[in-house]
Amino acid sequence: MISKPEAFDLLEQVLQRGEAAHITGFKERSARDLLTALVADDILSSDTPKGPVSLRFPLDAAEALFPNLFPET
Repeated sequence: MISKPEAFDLLEQVLQRGEAAHITGFKERSARDLLTALVADDILSSDTPKGPVSLRFPLDAAEALFPNLFPET
Protein backbone atom coordinates (compact mmCIF):
# COMPACT_ATOMS: atom_id res chain seq x y z
CA MET A 1 0.00 0.00 0.00
CA ILE A 2 1.25 3.49 -0.81
CA SER A 3 2.71 5.19 2.25
CA LYS A 4 4.21 8.39 0.84
CA PRO A 5 2.43 11.53 2.12
CA GLU A 6 2.69 12.98 -1.40
CA ALA A 7 0.32 10.25 -2.59
CA PHE A 8 -2.51 11.82 -0.61
CA ASP A 9 -1.69 15.29 -1.99
CA LEU A 10 -1.81 13.75 -5.44
CA LEU A 11 -5.15 12.07 -4.75
CA GLU A 12 -6.59 15.34 -3.50
CA GLN A 13 -5.66 17.23 -6.65
CA VAL A 14 -5.36 14.69 -9.47
CA LEU A 15 -9.05 14.59 -10.27
CA GLN A 16 -9.22 18.37 -10.50
CA ARG A 17 -6.13 19.09 -12.59
CA GLY A 18 -4.51 15.88 -13.77
CA GLU A 19 -1.00 17.32 -13.45
CA ALA A 20 0.79 14.78 -11.25
CA ALA A 21 4.27 16.29 -11.62
CA HIS A 22 3.12 19.81 -10.82
CA ILE A 23 1.01 18.70 -7.86
CA THR A 24 3.70 16.60 -6.16
CA GLY A 25 6.70 18.70 -7.13
CA PHE A 26 8.32 15.50 -8.45
CA LYS A 27 10.08 15.23 -11.77
CA GLU A 28 7.81 13.89 -14.52
CA ARG A 29 9.07 10.29 -14.27
CA SER A 30 8.70 10.11 -10.47
CA ALA A 31 5.20 11.59 -10.65
CA ARG A 32 4.19 9.03 -13.29
CA ASP A 33 5.63 6.24 -11.14
CA LEU A 34 3.56 7.41 -8.16
CA LEU A 35 0.44 7.68 -10.32
CA THR A 36 1.13 4.18 -11.67
CA ALA A 37 1.47 2.85 -8.12
CA LEU A 38 -1.88 4.38 -7.14
CA VAL A 39 -3.48 2.69 -10.15
CA ALA A 40 -1.77 -0.61 -9.25
CA ASP A 41 -3.12 -0.33 -5.69
CA ASP A 42 -6.59 0.22 -7.21
CA ILE A 43 -6.94 3.62 -5.55
CA LEU A 44 -7.11 5.28 -8.96
CA SER A 45 -8.41 3.74 -12.16
CA SER A 46 -8.38 4.60 -15.84
CA ASP A 47 -9.96 3.06 -18.90
CA THR A 48 -6.78 3.67 -20.92
CA PRO A 49 -3.10 4.06 -19.95
CA LYS A 50 -3.10 7.79 -20.72
CA GLY A 51 -6.76 8.52 -20.07
CA PRO A 52 -8.34 10.41 -17.21
CA VAL A 53 -8.30 8.71 -13.83
CA SER A 54 -11.11 8.19 -11.38
CA LEU A 55 -10.95 7.63 -7.65
CA ARG A 56 -11.70 4.18 -6.25
CA PHE A 57 -12.26 3.09 -2.67
CA PRO A 58 -10.89 -0.44 -2.30
CA LEU A 59 -11.85 -2.04 1.00
CA ASP A 60 -8.28 -2.97 1.90
CA ALA A 61 -7.24 0.70 1.61
CA ALA A 62 -10.02 2.05 3.87
CA GLU A 63 -7.78 2.62 6.90
CA ALA A 64 -5.12 4.42 4.83
CA LEU A 65 -7.66 6.58 2.99
CA PHE A 66 -9.97 7.21 5.95
CA PRO A 67 -8.02 6.85 9.21
CA ASN A 68 -10.22 6.08 12.21
CA LEU A 69 -13.39 6.00 10.12
CA PHE A 70 -14.27 2.74 11.85
CA PRO A 71 -12.73 2.99 15.33
CA GLU A 72 -11.85 -0.23 17.11
CA THR A 73 -14.51 -1.39 19.54
